[in-house]
Amino acid sequence: MSVQASTLTRPALGWLPRAILSGFIAAVAMVISFFVAYGVARVAATVTLADRRGAETFHQWMQALTNNQVLDLAAGSLYAAAAVHLTMGVLWALLYAYYFEPNLPGSGWVKGLTFSLVPWALSLLVFLPIVGGGFLGFALGAGPLPIIGNLVLHSVYGVTLGAMYGPLGDIAADEFPHAGQTDEPEVVARYERAAARGVVGGAIAGLVVGVVLAILAAGQTATTPFGVPPLAFPPVVAVIGASFGGLIGSLSGMAAAGTESYPEPAAQPMDRAA
Repeated sequence: MSVQASTLTRPALGWLPRAILSGFIAAVAMVISFFVAYGVARVAATVTLADRRGAETFHQWMQALTNNQVLDLAAGSLYAAAAVHLTMGVLWALLYAYYFEPNLPGSGWVKGLTFSLVPWALSLLVFLPIVGGGFLGFALGAGPLPIIGNLVLHSVYGVTLGAMYGPLGDIAADEFPHAGQTDEPEVVARYERAAARGVVGGAIAGLVVGVVLAILAAGQTATTPFGVPPLAFPPVVAVIGASFGGLIGSLSGMAAAGTESYPEPAAQPMDRAA
């Protein structure tokens, strides 16, 4: 008796460059959401609440959420933490595009939201215990807020990833928001390949330049610009290089597509009047 192997849908053609771009954008969206949420929590931690049941506990949770060992660890190496976050955002996007997106049901943003539960669970069960936040973040002293906040941030990442990889990724920038006929799939894929090459190439070039700057800065006795430690140069310049590389790659892809010639429609025979 032959056993039929389970079949999984393979990723779409050109999935790699689109996954890189989508992951980069989703990671940036998650960072922006974090700073917005952190600002709101900081304000809430300073507001005097009415003397009601649970008010003092909530106030303590907010203070613990904005002042804890995990944030102190990230603040001590902010540049490296940002670089690691963007890198992990792209790596998660590659996994999503290769395996999860072709096999999950629902629309693009639903697929991304469903997938975000995976990094969310790993963040609570693995990452937070490693960095001192405890199981599910309870060691932070902020009650269930780390679980809820983590879920919100990863949901932003997942929805953005799913939308950018799915329906929004099919719309060319010059046609947004789908106000007419979109570009051919080959043209859109060319944009994405050029931009993805720019992101990767810019990150590699920035990393090399950052290492050189770190070596040079380590041998200097003068204070580095903006007080940035030498070890922060590689991740900082790599992120800057990836951003500019993606921009330049996108522009070059659009320019290359604009210079292509398309066949003229065949001339229609003229009507001959009798």
